[in-house]
Amino acid sequence: MKDKDSLKRLKKDYDNIKIPKELDDVVNNALNRNTKNRKYIEKMVIAASLLLVVLGINISPAFAQTLSKIPIIGNIIEIITIKNYSIDKNGYKASIDIPKISGLTDKKLEYKLNNDFEKEGKKLYEDFLEEMKELKADKVQGHSLVESWYETLTNNDDLLSIVVYTHYTQGSSNTIRKIYNIDKRNETVLSLEGMFKNDDYIEVISQNIKEQMRENMKKDKNKHYWLDDEIAEMNFKSIDKNQDFYINENGELVICFDKYDVAPGYMGLVEFTIPSNIIEPLLNK
Repeated sequence: MKDKDSLKRLKKDYDNIKIPKELDDVVNNALNRNTKNRKYIEKMVIAASLLLVVLGINISPAFAQTLSKIPIIGNIIEIITIKNYSIDKNGYKASIDIPKISGLTDKKLEYKLNNDFEKEGKKLYEDFLEEMKELKADKVQGHSLVESWYETLTNNDDLLSIVVYTHYTQGSSNTIRKIYNIDKRNETVLSLEGMFKNDDYIEVISQNIKEQMRENMKKDKNKHYWLDDEIAEMNFKSIDKNQDFYINENGELVICFDKYDVAPGYMGLVEFTIPSNIIEPLLNK
């Protein structure tokens, strides 16, 4: 009851804040700009919101007191590109983005993740330079490409999932990925194996993936997986105990395979969303 009263007082104090004409002009001018400046608009709106809070704190002691009692849910964790290794010369091209995470309370974990990003990106670039040197020595005409970039798959109060893609082109092409799943509340890196009580999940998930494969091929003749082919060695049998995965925004487990892992190259990167009801009994509490 007291919380409700506090929120009512907070709303009343907020509504009574007089907005300076200059602030109103800034917001209106931003909204009237071309849609290409969306990031600029967002920054202006955020700045305006922050200014309102600051004004409220200075104008009304009651506003400040009530605001101080409202808990902040979840850490503000940011991912930015801290460095880019690049070269574009005589048909040889590389562009490797290095991400950096900030905002984790556990600074050892934050350092370890950022160190891994830096080391792997740097090694990828150095390997490319060495390959370029060898190709030039063999007088092979330059036509080689490596790109690496990252995306945020999930970012909520509980989980942060980041995927780092690496794409190679030299004659043929290939794309691989590495996914990092960070439990925000416990500040640990999740592994597939660590999420389950025992190894039973391997068989359960593998069987469900096979069912999805067959169903997908039945519905769409253009889809093909290496499952019931004549060459038995190529057929998908089981996931690895620490198969790449992420948890999507709906809280569902998504199992990931790289290009060529379980299907022909034209299928690209392959994913399967596993129904929660079949794995819930197997999960660690």
